[in-house]
Amino acid sequence: MEDTYSPYEELGDFLAGTFHQDMESPEEALNEFIMEVTKICIENTKNDILSFLSSNLTDSEKEEFIKYNAYIYFPALNLTPVEWLKQTLKILKEAIKSKE
Repeated sequence: MEDTYSPYEELGDFLAGTFHQDMESPEEALNEFIMEVTKICIENTKNDILSFLSSNLTDSEKEEFIKYNAYIYFPALNLTPVEWLKQTLKILKEAIKSKE
């Protein structure tokens, strides 16, 4: 992807490494990520998502980035990529609380 997205390389790695073509479902992939990593890793991922969502990128650019990195068919979820990422953020915030 272009240099526009270089500050979000870690987020891209999270999306590509978690939501790949061999996953059972996006929900299971996220649950597996939460169970396998430390609380600090979840917090870092949460912060990466917050930074990305509050960035100056347009919604179209955000959606392009998410679709490029995550192997998910968003129409089947009835969510836009940005809505899905916000939902993922909520789940990660809850996971941080439960890891305490």
